[in-house]
Amino acid sequence: MKVAIVGGGVIGLCVAHYLKRGGAEVVLLERGRVGGGCSEGNGGWVCPSISRPLPAPGLTLTSLRWLLRSDSPLYIKPAALPRLTGWLWAFRSHCNADSYAKGVAALAGLNAETDRLYRGLAADGVEFEQAEAGTILAHDDEAELEQVAGLLAKLGEDRVGTVDVLDREALAEAEPDLQGNLIGLHMRGDTHVRPESLCAGLAASLEARGVRIIAGVEVAGFARDGRRVRAALPTRPALGPIEADVFVIAAGAEAAVLTATLGRKLPVQAGKGYSITVQNARARLSQPLHVAPAKIGFTPFRGALRMIGTMEFSGMNLRLDPRRIALLERAARRYLPGALDGTARVDWVGMRPVTPDGLPAIGRLPGLPNVWVATGHQMLGVTLAPSTGWALAQQILEGHSDIDLAPFDPERFG
Repeated sequence: MKVAIVGGGVIGLCVAHYLKRGGAEVVLLERGRVGGGCSEGNGGWVCPSISRPLPAPGLTLTSLRWLLRSDSPLYIKPAALPRLTGWLWAFRSHCNADSYAKGVAALAGLNAETDRLYRGLAADGVEFEQAEAGTILAHDDEAELEQVAGLLAKLGEDRVGTVDVLDREALAEAEPDLQGNLIGLHMRGDTHVRPESLCAGLAASLEARGVRIIAGVEVAGFARDGRRVRAALPTRPALGPIEADVFVIAAGAEAAVLTATLGRKLPVQAGKGYSITVQNARARLSQPLHVAPAKIGFTPFRGALRMIGTMEFSGMNLRLDPRRIALLERAARRYLPGALDGTARVDWVGMRPVTPDGLPAIGRLPGLPNVWVATGHQMLGVTLAPSTGWALAQQILEGHSDIDLAPFDPERFG
């Protein structure tokens, strides 16, 4: 079976990895640099313990108006509202306890094999930076911490690993540079990777095993024979049509544009995330840390510290808004002084793919028997990439999957 994958981020690369391992002939098309989109500058957290849908109970029309403020952690640009109204209304319909509970359970099921699969990637010879230090969620509100601890307890230790409650003294001992007199939860089972190294390692492994990777080429559409797609049509004429038996659209926030060329609507919006990476930062952390009051995350890498946060809906663009970077800077100065002091700095923005229910779309595109999609992973792409790739490869090659993909079926959008 020959499979053409459109999208060379961490999701597309993992799909390619497991398809190739299953015996398929694979070609991968990426419009930019492989691993250079949303997969490049994110926090790299592998965090089954805090994998949750983005729409949560309690979002009201009043809070939606608050989201129009540019200094809000979750910001909706007013100029984008006309295009987003329908999507936002669908998003709000999932901001209830029932949808949230079902989403948490679905993501827990998708995450059931995450640890095993990441260990398998290393065993398969994929080289990448990884650390097994766990993750800390830091809070200033005891009731909020207890609520999160209760949710983790419901999921069970077999799914989220051991969770330790850290009082102020214990958290200060664990992370001496952290300020704010906070309390926290330590998820021992979480790990983190350097996402750039993961994508580079996957790409190198794929090419060494004979996968053809074509970077710097955009797919303008597809050629069809009735209900079946025959070829992807790149914008570089010299390449000619890329023919295959099966096509996988794993192009992140741009997946909706590609499915539209096939007459299928996929409600994926670009949720822009920002990060600041400082080389040899003066501040030190021993593990990833999320500061709930500021909604900012920190990830320590070898020789670098990355600050991550904010979600911005402003359409398909990579404009870097300095006001969003300023939010990260203010939080960093307050909670981790010295985080911005280092030998070099890179500011980054990327487009996360977000669906109205906050769950990824993984499965066959309705009405097109040989076209599959894998997108909509919001802020969980690195966490869910191996399980997405493994489960989708099983579906394509064997007709079934060990992971229940029903909650992620693209057909749920109609």
